Amino acid sequence: MKLSWLHRTGDGRRVLLFFNGWSMDDTLFEGWETSGVDVLTVCDYTHLEPLPELAGYEELHLAAWSLGVRVAAELLENRPYRFETATAFNGTLRPVDAEFGIDPAIFAGTAEHWGDERARERFYRRLAGSAPFRQPRRTPESQQEELVSLQKHIESSPVPVNPFRRAWISGRDRIIPAAAQRKFWAGESVAVTEKPDAPHFPFGEIHSFEEIIDAGRDR
Repeated sequence: MKLSWLHRTGDGRRVLLFFNGWSMDDTLFEGWETSGVDVLTVCDYTHLEPLPELAGYEELHLAAWSLGVRVAAELLENRPYRFETATAFNGTLRPVDAEFGIDPAIFAGTAEHWGDERARERFYRRLAGSAPFRQPRRTPESQQEELVSLQKHIESSPVPVNPFRRAWISGRDRIIPAAAQRKFWAGESVAVTEKPDAPHFPFGEIHSFEEIIDAGRDR
């Protein structure tokens, strides 16, 4: 697991804890504005580790994307944090699930064929659609290892308690179907934001961490 402080003001006032999607790194955030908020990103879930202490902050915000939604819930379970906003972008707590996430056979097939460059290109096209997207600077081997590890871990672990208060669902999600997301979050106490024309990659219209935080606020 990789944790990165992308920005630290030193004032201990506000922090955004962001769990990235599978296969990703901080390439996603190049050129983003920080707007005075400390930003801690988490990615590469091959081996899960405890999170650093954040209780000293006055205001905490949580956001997670895709498989990061499940990881965030697991690592935050039994932690005494109260988040001002907590947003799940295109993910569920049961991501390896034919009803509430990705069919396990499709999940395993993605991992099996990840070494094929054409398969990777197809995946990224499904992920981002026409939205501007920077591919992560990671080796296919490390991404494949992460996905295999995640499937084994998720299928052998109990579903964690939900820490999120808002679910952001893209109507044109070709990775985790929107219908599966709606079905899962219907059983949780969360508000839902629907983006009918957006792909699985939800950040084509978001260019700052302040906008990530605002996405979780009551409308």
